[in-house]
Amino acid sequence: MSSKLGGGQLVAAQMAVQLSRGHEVELIHCGEGYSLSSLAKAFEVDLSRVRERVVSNSHESFNLPGRVSAMAYLRDGLRANRKLTELYDLFIYSGHGVPPVSFARKGLIYCHFPIEGCPGETLNSVEEFKRKPPVSRWMRLAAYNCLWRYRMSGYQTVLANSMFTAHWIKQVWKKEAEVVYPPVSVQVPDVEKRNVIVSIGRFIDSHNNKNHMQQLKAFAELLGKVGSGWSLNLIGFCTLVPKEVAYLEELRRAAKDMPVTFIVNAERSEVLRHLAGARLFWHTAGISDVNGTTAPAKMEHFGIATVEAMLAGCVPLVPAHGGQVEIVEHGLSGYLCRNTEELVEYSARLAGDQQLLDEMGRRATDRGRLFNQSMFSQRIAQAVGGCMTGIGGSMDEKMLGSEGLR
Repeated sequence: MSSKLGGGQLVAAQMAVQLSRGHEVELIHCGEGYSLSSLAKAFEVDLSRVRERVVSNSHESFNLPGRVSAMAYLRDGLRANRKLTELYDLFIYSGHGVPPVSFARKGLIYCHFPIEGCPGETLNSVEEFKRKPPVSRWMRLAAYNCLWRYRMSGYQTVLANSMFTAHWIKQVWKKEAEVVYPPVSVQVPDVEKRNVIVSIGRFIDSHNNKNHMQQLKAFAELLGKVGSGWSLNLIGFCTLVPKEVAYLEELRRAAKDMPVTFIVNAERSEVLRHLAGARLFWHTAGISDVNGTTAPAKMEHFGIATVEAMLAGCVPLVPAHGGQVEIVEHGLSGYLCRNTEELVEYSARLAGDQQLLDEMGRRATDRGRLFNQSMFSQRIAQAVGGCMTGIGGSMDEKMLGSEGLR
């Protein structure tokens, strides 16, 4: 699997599969890191009815930076946006960035988190913009805000992958969003459960890393409380980029002399075997630092891996913020942890109580079943149907464009 394949790509692929059953669908991406065939293999979906359209640079932001004039954007940016979108009766943008101006007849956004905001939210933090005279700033901001309203007017519906994301869409895009949780389904192999903690996350030391080093420190503390008998499996993708290889080696050195196994670049079937055989699932992306604060962009905006682990019978121990609080019921189907101290405390509690561990594992499985393919498909059908209201002719005759492998 590519390191670039994640929840955003899963949702785009699933929407393409669903809509291709009755419509002509093109899936647009930049051609870097994946292809239609790799998506089909990674997510085990049938994309045979979907056409592939590769558009270079479509992974870049469609936002308008402060140093670009409105006239330059009108001349160059809108021309590129028109070429990208005007072919379609419905253009769907699925991603984290600012969507392009849509020239399709109808538009729909599925936002995984609004990393970038509207001009009024972002320009005042751009140094070059702040140095401009007040009148110039006012005129530019007015022009940018006008373009923002024009951009968003092309999208009749905005969907979010969680209530957490919907809140931030309202904050930084000034748009209301409906929540449609991503679809999660796994074929769990029949594997005997062992005293194993499993964690899934790319071995990339970046702004959205999964805090592997914190997990190793927490695991050392846990072993001090419960003694031997438990092990930790860290599963993730690592590229050949020297910085990322060095990061993985740093983690290996930190894990020396502990029962920690690194499962790197595993096939999905192997990942599912490890989930099925584990009892606990740790997720620490964006867990609070020493100051007790975490930037929203660093939090888990939903948490597909958490749901997959729950479906495999793992008890999840996850951060008490972001989209995770919409998945895990604290004390019932898992634990919401404010910091690594609570992660260790709750893990030790479960390790010392087999009855609690078994019961909470069953509840986690039941809870995970709520985030299913059927519900996702129903909500997407409703959203697309509502978005396309007013377009004449049968929807079966329409061409849909799904962009968003960003």
